[in-house]
Amino acid sequence: MSFKKDFMNFSVKYFGDFVINYEKQFSGIRDSIRKANIKMTLRQYLSVAALSSVIAFVFVTPFIGILFGLISGDLGGIIGGLIAGPFIGIGAAVGVFMFFYIYPSNKITKRRNNIDFNLPFATTYLSTVAGMGTPIAAIFRLLGEFEEYGEVSKEARKIANDVYGFGADTEIALTRAAKRTPSEKFKDLLWGINSILTTGGDLKGFLREKANTYMDDYRRQLDKFSDTLSLLVEMYITVVIVGSVFIMIITTIMSSLGTEPMVILTLQIATVFLMLPISSMMFILIVKTVSPIENS
Repeated sequence: MSFKKDFMNFSVKYFGDFVINYEKQFSGIRDSIRKANIKMTLRQYLSVAALSSVIAFVFVTPFIGILFGLISGDLGGIIGGLIAGPFIGIGAAVGVFMFFYIYPSNKITKRRNNIDFNLPFATTYLSTVAGMGTPIAAIFRLLGEFEEYGEVSKEARKIANDVYGFGADTEIALTRAAKRTPSEKFKDLLWGINSILTTGGDLKGFLREKANTYMDDYRRQLDKFSDTLSLLVEMYITVVIVGSVFIMIITTIMSSLGTEPMVILTLQIATVFLMLPISSMMFILIVKTVSPIENS
């Protein structure tokens, strides 16, 4: 067994009976866990969250007491640490539990972005294979063999597994996939395919039309990102690069006017080793956040 599996089993063993009393209060995240593709039941997930919170409290509480004692070096600091430790430990435990609470939503967002990014290319592949007269279940099985399509490939493997592994009808498999996917675009595509299979229609034409629509959306996203990136680069050059050079020039002038050398040195070191790296990291983070490619 893996550590993850052992940890989950241990959590359920000691906290499963406790968290089961609160499943109704957290029933709202049950659907989020499923859409986030977290392979746990609600009871298992809450048990892991509870155990992790307890571990955070147990480790943080004495650590704070020891830290206060080492910093102060006197009895007062130790007593202060012993008093503050439980409160900070409770805060850490609540923080860990809140992380587990919001984690499914964050993962859903990442999966949705990944699906939406890969959907234009995956739909183009679907329309090409559909033009050969291949059954739709077989099309999704072929699509699932390509890792290049990310989360779309994973969803396709689930559809193929429902049909070929569990013997479900293609319509039922598509309905299940539409209900669990976090992407509205993919959901719309699956419902459209399901409708054509049920009522009859031109599957190849439908997929080709959808592929063109998704590709147009993708191009618009890239154009929008290109404009945003140009603006961010101009801001970075103006504020960070030119600003840093300006600070270095000003501090040099101040030094020649008799300003305390230690103050000048501190400002210059802070500019080079703090402001520049932090500003650059923030710029990279912003670019990754707005980029449709990075978000995939």
